[in-house]
Amino acid sequence: MNVVYVYQGEWPKGATRVAKQVNALSRSGHRVDLVCRNYGRARRVERWGDGDITVRRLPAFPLRLLNRIANFPLFLNPVWVWAVWTVARRSHADVLIVADLPLAPTVFWVGRMLGIPVHYDMAEVYPEFLKTLWSVGHMSALDHVVRSPRAAALLERYIVRRVRSLSVVSEESRDRAIAIGAKSDRIVLVGNTPENVRMLSTPQPVPEELARLGGRPRAVFVGTIIADRGVTESVEALRDVVDEIPNAALVIVGDGPDRPRLLRTIERLRLRDHVLFLGWREHHTLTAFYQHADVGLLPFLDTPHVRITMANKLFDYMAAGLPVLGSDLPPIRRVLEETRAGLLFPPGDHRTQARRLVELFRDPVRRRVLGANGRQAVARKYSWKIDAAVLVERIEDLAGRRPGTPEAASLVGAGS
Repeated sequence: MNVVYVYQGEWPKGATRVAKQVNALSRSGHRVDLVCRNYGRARRVERWGDGDITVRRLPAFPLRLLNRIANFPLFLNPVWVWAVWTVARRSHADVLIVADLPLAPTVFWVGRMLGIPVHYDMAEVYPEFLKTLWSVGHMSALDHVVRSPRAAALLERYIVRRVRSLSVVSEESRDRAIAIGAKSDRIVLVGNTPENVRMLSTPQPVPEELARLGGRPRAVFVGTIIADRGVTESVEALRDVVDEIPNAALVIVGDGPDRPRLLRTIERLRLRDHVLFLGWREHHTLTAFYQHADVGLLPFLDTPHVRITMANKLFDYMAAGLPVLGSDLPPIRRVLEETRAGLLFPPGDHRTQARRLVELFRDPVRRRVLGANGRQAVARKYSWKIDAAVLVERIEDLAGRRPGTPEAASLVGAGS
């Protein structure tokens, strides 16, 4: 089976979920062509990973502004339309997959014209994400034009009622999709569970960046630095923690648009010696940061988006045996109460967050119990092996092919 996967981002940065999906399809015997943007002017075509995966980036233009305009992920952008159309035809695609809403109409229209079924991976519930940006983020003048929550909601309703299949990351997101018109039998739940469970539980050496912290108690946050993630509030909580535990530290691994505000908060609270801000790191390097921390933070604010999505870092922390301290929001609450893998605090309440963090820092036995609970839950239920099987089965059903059948064998031979 030949699959074309359309990803609006800069591969492989920020593509944790997409990478897991293309890996799962490739390991099941299918060929994947991944179409992505090219802000960084990387190689247009390259092989990726160990399977039959080809990354096909959009053209790069010499002027930076022109390049960003040409690569901007908007469904009316002719560069994207041309790229998806061309790759779909040349690869003899059996299924088109699109991650997130901005390019979903492009892929849907190309699929309809070429007679190819389309699967929409609704990992980010885009209208709710935009509502969050408008409520807690910092929007530019251009955002008023291209990031309208109302326009996104209308577009989303159009798409979920027409695509042949869609996947969501949480039960809350599935309920919402049905409420706006998606047919329940077209929806599959494919969680943000970890792919590399064995690596997450295999002891790793202390990263060089953490060596200078010595044996100091430390919490870690890994992820995109945007306003709704609540990382600035965790820095404010750290101020109270340091009053109780003077050598406490916070390690932040990630980057994003809220970074300047976060750095200002660190300076204002005079916490430069207590916060280690490492920026973005390759996904395969993160295990060591989990293993050499005492608590994993999910300090999200209470926004419409966070209430229906599920952060993959929740399960990464759990797989690494790291106790979780998370905001008391529906998806996080449901998992932590079920698994007993961590503690909750009211979202945005940095004082309660600080008290819970102090409790965990001072109680190593409790940390070990919570961490062991999380690791067992991932091994038993929250595993990508289970979610990958759901995804692959759905995509194969869409194409009407399974590996090993005469149809599939002839197709692979024709595409090689």
